[in-house]
Amino acid sequence: MNKVYLYLLFFSLFFIACSGDRSTTMQSSDEGPVPGSWPAMEISKTEVHFNQDGGSDTISVKNYEKWWINSGCNGECAAGQYLYTGTTETGETDFNYIDGGWWSAKVLKNTPSKVVITVNATVECLSEDCVKEFPRKASIGMTAGDVFAQIKIYQE
Repeated sequence: MNKVYLYLLFFSLFFIACSGDRSTTMQSSDEGPVPGSWPAMEISKTEVHFNQDGGSDTISVKNYEKWWINSGCNGECAAGQYLYTGTTETGETDFNYIDGGWWSAKVLKNTPSKVVITVNATVECLSEDCVKEFPRKASIGMTAGDVFAQIKIYQE
């Protein structure tokens, strides 16, 4: 429950910090764009596909120097089913890593414009529960301030 309050506090402070009486027109190139009018993220892929063996794939954002993970979900994203980033050993939220159980994503420390998505191999078994888990899909929400992008993960 503490994580929920932490996220609510973070997003509340974020929106308060971004609000204000600002013009919606573009400012000079020295000052950059006005918040809320940033260009959409140009990403190298919007979805990744893996077979039963799993693996890793890297996706990069081309027009921003860095981005971070906003949230994720397994299957269809619906209220109450979102996954959020992890917490470091010091108790701080780490917006560079998320674990979805059968998949994970990590923004590279030395190259913060790239995220590596890793998918685990499916486990062969004879029970009905294993069959229900395959094929699988997930989604990751990425952000670079006022802009967002979704990356879909499929394991078929």
